[in-house]
Amino acid sequence: MDLRAIYRLKRVLRTGWLVRGIPRGSVESVAEHSFGAAVLAWEVARRLRERGVNVDPQRAALIALVHDLPEAVALDLDAEASRVYGEAKRKAEEAAAREVLDGELLELWREFERLETEEAKAAKLADVLDMALQALEYAKIGFKGYREFVQSARETAEELGPEYLEVFEELLSRGGGDEDTGEGPG
Repeated sequence: MDLRAIYRLKRVLRTGWLVRGIPRGSVESVAEHSFGAAVLAWEVARRLRERGVNVDPQRAALIALVHDLPEAVALDLDAEASRVYGEAKRKAEEAAAREVLDGELLELWREFERLETEEAKAAKLADVLDMALQALEYAKIGFKGYREFVQSARETAEELGPEYLEVFEELLSRGGGDEDTGEGPG
């Protein structure tokens, strides 16, 4: 593993927030997002297990932790750019993944990309849940476009399955406060 990628990722800002007008000094880094997604993946997997899904919380958290490491080289693209560049983006991320990851970590990244296991699906749900919760945090400082991010995350949760959507809604309500106003608890 290229350890320098970890430190580069701390400087790569999440582009989706920048292009939607969040002040640069308030935009989270990809590393901050990955940390949030990893902690959420643990909780998502735990709650999925309570619902009878056979999922390992530790593995889900590790997948979430490495899911964006290739962005240290390929950089972060917002959803619109990702749609435009589609296959080219996928190839660039695969090449970047081979550059910064190896062995088990590369396989975990590929598992996330393919969404072939319950752990990868839990990590994906945590990935979009972190985005939705971050949008609600930005709403507290006046970001009006937060609903777009919450809705996109909800659609992904729906695609993953009913248990995933149920966990998404539960954690969104606990972590995000009132989605209509963007005001959180306290």
